[in-house]
Amino acid sequence: MNRLQTPGTVSIIMKDGDKKQAEISPLGKIAAHVPDLIVYGDFTQEVPCIESFDGVLLFVDISGFTALTEKFSMNTNLDCGADQLTQTLNHYVGDIVEDVLIFGGDVLKFAGDAILALWRVERCHIHDIITLAVKCSFSIQQVFSDYDVEVGLELKVKIGLSAGHISKVLIGDNRHQYFLVIGRAVDEVRLAQNLAKASEIILSPNCWELCDRNLIEVEKIQGERAVRVRYIKNDFDNEEFFERCTAHLYQHHTCENFEILRYASVLAPDEELEKSLRKYVMRNVLRKIDDNQPLEYLSELRPVTIVFVNLQFDETANALHLCKAIQDANAKITGIIDPLSGKINKLFMFDKGCTLLCIFGLPGDKQPNESTHALDSAHKIHLFCSTSLMKLKIVSVGVTSGPVFCGVVGHRVRHEYTVIGRKVNLAARMMMYYPGLVSCDAVTYTTCKLPHYFFEELPFIEMKGVMNPGTVYKYLGFSEKTMIYKAYLTQEQNDHYPLLGRKKETDIFENSLKTFKQSRKSQVIMYDGPMGYGKSQLMAEIAFLGQAPGQNRVVAIELTKINIWQNFFAVRTLMAMFLGIDTCKTYDARQYVLVNKLRGIVEDEYLCLLNNLFHVKFPTSEVVSRMDNDERNTQMEIMLRHILKQIRDKEVVIFVIDESQYIDTVSWQFLEKMIRTVPIFVVMSLCPDNRKARLPCPAAARIRNHHNTVYIHLRELPPSVIVQKACQDLGVVSIARELEIFLIQRSHGNPFYCEELLRNLHFNNVLQFHVLEEDEEKEDEWDNIFTRGVLKAQASKSPENKEEDLYICTIRQNVKLHNIMLPPTLKGIALAELDNMTPSEQMVVKCAAVIGVTFETELLLHILPEWTKMKMNQTLATLVDSRIFQCFGERKEVHAVKSTQSVSSEELCISSQTVKSIGQGSDLGPLVAERLKQEEMVMHCKVMGFCTPLLQEAAYELWLKSQKEALHLKCASYLQWHAHQCKCCGQGDFISFHRYAVEGMLHNIDTQESRMQFLTESTLNEAATVLVSEMLMKVELSRRNGSKDTMPAVHTTEFSKETFRMPSKVRRSLSFLFGNKRHSPDFLLRSSAETIPSLPIQRPLVMQDSFRAEDTEIEFLNRMDEIILLTEMDKKKIKTISSCECEEILESVIVPLSHHCLAVEDNAWAFYYLLECAAAYVYLANNYMAFTYLNTAETLLKSLDAKEKGISQFEESLLYSLKGEVSYNMGQINLAKKLIKKALNLLKKGFPLTIIGAFFMSMVETSKHMSHQKKQFSWQTHTGREKRLATLYQQGHCLSLLWQIFSLDLAISSKKFARLAALMKVNCAEETQDESQIISSYMEFSLCCQLMGCQHEWMKYELMAIKRSSQLRIVGGGLLTIAKLALSLAYMKLCLGNMALAIQLGYRAHKLCVLLKKPKLDYIVLSDLFRALFLNTRFSEAVEVLSWLEELSFRDDNVIGKACFISGCLDLMLYAGFSFKPFKHCLDFILTNETNCILMSQNSIMLDLYSSLAIWFARLQLWDDFKEPFEKARRLLRRTSTSFSANHGFCKFVESEALLLRKYIEDSPEKARETLGKMARDLEQAISQCSTSPVYYPRVYHLKAYVQLMLGYDDYSQMFLEKAIQSSEIYGNHLELSWLEITKEWWFTGTAPMEDCWLNTAPDFPVWKTGLALDKTTYSKTKYLLKVPEFESDSLFSELESEESKTEQF
Repeated sequence: MNRLQTPGTVSIIMKDGDKKQAEISPLGKIAAHVPDLIVYGDFTQEVPCIESFDGVLLFVDISGFTALTEKFSMNTNLDCGADQLTQTLNHYVGDIVEDVLIFGGDVLKFAGDAILALWRVERCHIHDIITLAVKCSFSIQQVFSDYDVEVGLELKVKIGLSAGHISKVLIGDNRHQYFLVIGRAVDEVRLAQNLAKASEIILSPNCWELCDRNLIEVEKIQGERAVRVRYIKNDFDNEEFFERCTAHLYQHHTCENFEILRYASVLAPDEELEKSLRKYVMRNVLRKIDDNQPLEYLSELRPVTIVFVNLQFDETANALHLCKAIQDANAKITGIIDPLSGKINKLFMFDKGCTLLCIFGLPGDKQPNESTHALDSAHKIHLFCSTSLMKLKIVSVGVTSGPVFCGVVGHRVRHEYTVIGRKVNLAARMMMYYPGLVSCDAVTYTTCKLPHYFFEELPFIEMKGVMNPGTVYKYLGFSEKTMIYKAYLTQEQNDHYPLLGRKKETDIFENSLKTFKQSRKSQVIMYDGPMGYGKSQLMAEIAFLGQAPGQNRVVAIELTKINIWQNFFAVRTLMAMFLGIDTCKTYDARQYVLVNKLRGIVEDEYLCLLNNLFHVKFPTSEVVSRMDNDERNTQMEIMLRHILKQIRDKEVVIFVIDESQYIDTVSWQFLEKMIRTVPIFVVMSLCPDNRKARLPCPAAARIRNHHNTVYIHLRELPPSVIVQKACQDLGVVSIARELEIFLIQRSHGNPFYCEELLRNLHFNNVLQFHVLEEDEEKEDEWDNIFTRGVLKAQASKSPENKEEDLYICTIRQNVKLHNIMLPPTLKGIALAELDNMTPSEQMVVKCAAVIGVTFETELLLHILPEWTKMKMNQTLATLVDSRIFQCFGERKEVHAVKSTQSVSSEELCISSQTVKSIGQGSDLGPLVAERLKQEEMVMHCKVMGFCTPLLQEAAYELWLKSQKEALHLKCASYLQWHAHQCKCCGQGDFISFHRYAVEGMLHNIDTQESRMQFLTESTLNEAATVLVSEMLMKVELSRRNGSKDTMPAVHTTEFSKETFRMPSKVRRSLSFLFGNKRHSPDFLLRSSAETIPSLPIQRPLVMQDSFRAEDTEIEFLNRMDEIILLTEMDKKKIKTISSCECEEILESVIVPLSHHCLAVEDNAWAFYYLLECAAAYVYLANNYMAFTYLNTAETLLKSLDAKEKGISQFEESLLYSLKGEVSYNMGQINLAKKLIKKALNLLKKGFPLTIIGAFFMSMVETSKHMSHQKKQFSWQTHTGREKRLATLYQQGHCLSLLWQIFSLDLAISSKKFARLAALMKVNCAEETQDESQIISSYMEFSLCCQLMGCQHEWMKYELMAIKRSSQLRIVGGGLLTIAKLALSLAYMKLCLGNMALAIQLGYRAHKLCVLLKKPKLDYIVLSDLFRALFLNTRFSEAVEVLSWLEELSFRDDNVIGKACFISGCLDLMLYAGFSFKPFKHCLDFILTNETNCILMSQNSIMLDLYSSLAIWFARLQLWDDFKEPFEKARRLLRRTSTSFSANHGFCKFVESEALLLRKYIEDSPEKARETLGKMARDLEQAISQCSTSPVYYPRVYHLKAYVQLMLGYDDYSQMFLEKAIQSSEIYGNHLELSWLEITKEWWFTGTAPMEDCWLNTAPDFPVWKTGLALDKTTYSKTKYLLKVPEFESDSLFSELESEESKTEQF
């Protein structure tokens, strides 16, 4: 078949998706970037050279491409961008190219959105080829004249044709070569295209002259010689015509093979040809081809700087002139831009003008200062071309910066690498509309960071096709006169925009300045930090702080990169500003100032040495004239040091140098000498340009290493400061929580990143601003669970002018912040780092970016395209060495490193390490050894992470959408096998049996049978399981038979011989254990370093049930002792217990898996894993992250079509259940109740709405419960059982939450609803036949009955739970259940005031948590145990437990554990009179972590912490400090439950409120009335809440008594005080009792004034360290005295109600 096909065949070829395509050869991949004109050209000629021929040119201009590029580049959504743009461009352009190739044409160039094609032919056949080109044009117009793209834009084509004589010009050198086509035909084709309108074809005059006019019908264009083609006549044989054209073009390498579109694409290997062709392809492209990367990997949207150079030649210039001039221009331009990583991308010529497109910032070439490089290069190019090129009329340069499409445009067999976008068009237009100069846009002007005096604003000119070009500037270039003395700080200190987060840095400056004034020894402070860390603002702040008229004088300068090439610039500028001549405009003015300033300091004959330095004209003296240059420079330096020394004696001079890395070498050398000889004070900021942080010269390194130099490495700002900065930048008092997280996660503590992110959000209309309104009583809403509290968090910091509105910032609805792309500025920073890597390194970084900030190396190898493990490890070692990646080894190390970073970010890094300068070498041997060590470490590394998360985001955005989807799919298929709980927790789903309840999940996840082998593995192996279970069964049997005081006989053959031989020592131990049940031997429970105290158990109730309960509880304690003993005894023989790794699995597997599923748009899987994420975060007590993932899941659910969503009703119930649980945890009780009921309805578990319905349902559930005790369940099928279990577990979980919600309401009806829900929970648990669930449900029902006052049922179910636990197998699950049971019992006893039992249970629960390695459970155990010991005034043990909590929480970096520890420390200071950690330590923790998303979701803990701070400040009369924590605590009152921790915080808040009331009574009686009303309500609520924790009744009655006393009602005060004392004795609150005794003596029984020991000791309390044995009476008197205010109660409260009503109120 012929190479040329008929037009009808063309459409078949284009639409036939099944057609075969020949595989492109390796040489063909390079040839695809070069036209046949070059591929089959003569490579023997030396360049430059000219070759002439005849041919036909076709110029296709595609209108709408620029608008299309803008549409994608301005879209901030990650789902749109380079990938869709690439697909659209290449689908459209590729089909046009295919048409041209099919018709025998050769695509010469892709000029942005235009295509230039050539048919090279002999002159005698040119008329036939013109007809062929016209047919090709009609084929193109037929398909592409009006082409609609998906984003709503229309693409159209305009075509021009010309024919005639053409010249090919080759220019370049041995490395890079370019070609041009010039001549009349080239000029005419562009003119013809300009005349064409959309969908028109224009023939140039010469083409019309040479064509076959009998075949082409045209119409004339008025005033033009060119013609418009109407159609081609059909009165000739098409087949014969195409055969004739084939013969004409055969010699030009057409191909008859139908599968081969272009013969050059299948070229056989030819080393010489390849070497020649590579010269015509950009190195950036060649690197990708050599690395065998797919073609589409070359395409991306990225910020670059465009430099368009236009050379307009004289009319008299001929081809030889042009060839010579363009060759010279190319050589010079290449020499200028190549060292700066610039590239010539395009070179073409029209209308006697040659245009070069230069680009800075292409892949592999990104540099931090590319805008500066581009401007400097443009100025040099303009200067050279204007003065050195022959026949040149004018040179114009346009420079722009911004995001453009960089990538391959065309067909798979013929394409070119190019750039398209608005910025490209703007640069081209500026080049033409501002001729003869270097112009730049506003973005380039801003990003280059050059001084403003380098530019001149140009007048506005309307440019064709450019909307809103912005301000255009003329770049003046660099000159000595332009820059003289101009280096002022660009930042200024601003009281309205204070420096945030750098207090420690400024303190160092002030302290060093004081030391300098005393010692008079030179002092240098260097602040080092990455770009954007706020160094300039810090220098401005230091310059402001250093000012002291008459004492200190500050000379501050800011340098730029250009200054590093100017010898002595830094010193010259400093001295000029120091002497006051920097503002003088003329040399005589400078001379006048210098003469006056230096009179008596410098002799007149030496003033001429300052001529070159300060641009003055003192006459040269005879002495100086005899000096050579070196002597003059030496004498000048001596003179400058003498000037400084003389003036310094009068006042302290402080030199402040910002961007000191740009100090020139000569200035560094002078500064070094000056520091050693003259006492000066210098403050510098610097940002090293290299990863090794080396300084620019040896003198700089010596200054850095000087013993009087303080070198401070700036850390990133902590999250709380980033939030403050965001509020400051936006001018609001608070921002939405979602925006907080976005800024914290993506700014990485860099203030500049924060600014750019906010600027980008504002530019894209994402931010919304509202007036802050107080609406505390607004109904609970899901969307406001976090935002409302946060929106008011900064209200207390509002301006003093209360008339001004306070604003808050929120996010526009339906905006997904995680889809927002990086701003171009930040992307450019990251790309500069990425482009310095090799292609292999880039590929690894980009693939790792798809996985996430942290990634597993095995997963990385899984998605790398055809990589070996050795190649990956070698590349990873290089990246680790370059500090791109960091190695964690194991998943858990990721959290350890994050913890270290978060701690270190709050502290300064003051270094004394020796630093080398650039150029200083080191021994090769250690480097090689270090490299080998690095590779070995990487080989054993399982988890790695990005050192700079910004790089991960930028690298991820470089992928096209189709590529990302393929990689995400690979990741998802790999990760789904690991998406479960850790081995320690049973390896199940975070939502019980989740996978079995969802259709279609099991075939992709391990079956339950394969999981069972893991579930059976636990803390003991199988032999140990049998041992312990049988041992305990025999012990239990022996006990029941009456042998309670001695160890049962263990001499039976079955037990003692076949299973286990017990050592005599153990037998004695067990005998001792059972011989004294009330006292547990210490060594059974803990190591020798620990002791568990034993106490007789109290008997609070004298009744038969209570005796039986006490016996059961004693048996349970003994059983726990046995378990602990046997577990420890076999610890060395059984498998090692692994720690819980659920958090690591969540963050490294399940969270990424949900993101991968969302990326590939697998909605069912995405919803499944989003729910798993939310459930896991609830499990880990991170309510905010659970809230975030639930929102994502809900948004996904709403976006799906009702018929096609594929989400089961069970999963919808999970969504509402989890939302209800988060709402409950956040104190949104009404919302939680609605959501839980909705979840139950979806689970087909109805709950009555009325009390009558509750009554009848209670009867039904009671009957069901009784029947459960008598029968056993059987499941029909294995799968059906598990699916049913999933529903039962979920129903039980919802009912558990529901009864707790109802229990918060004191109404009788609510109590009945609560009991019903708890009973239904019991029935669900019993139906599961899961002993752990049943025991848990019994404990919950017992607690519910306790809250209702139903003592019989409470004790009954508590006993049932304990007895049921004795039947558990002592393996992982059973052992964990026993630990949880002990925790529940300890908690209940603590709430009820049975402190002795709570303490014993707590110690044992702690030991089991240690053995099971359950730190998250242990935090709760230790916290409750501390409270029990503290309330029991067992301070020594309480401090020891607190130290355990500190060690555990800080070891695992658990913020909740740390907060509990800080709460305990504050309690010790407030109520025990000694400290474990100082108050400042506690305050710093709260201020640093109050914005932590995990801690903010713990309302009870935060209420406790804020209330503690409020009490502290109130007691010390620090009312200004009191206000903020008090208000924060007040806002949390409505958001807390009635848990023990919440009641603890509530009582503290009421105490702070009482102290505030006392202040108002004394100072502001008008405010006391309002505060009294609020406190009355709070006391009433406190009494109701204490029904769940009666141990705190004494505190509430104590405060009631205090309020009555302040009101003057002594009798009622005494009555409440007695009630408080009685309740203290009943509920074992010895701590409150000791305080009450002092209060009673102080108020009523004391005979002499008492001394307030607490106030006398505060704030410097004695420190009680762990292990310190002191008598508790030492601190028993150190209590705060609740003083009575001095006032006349009758006059103050005369308008209030009577005494009786007052009593009722309190």
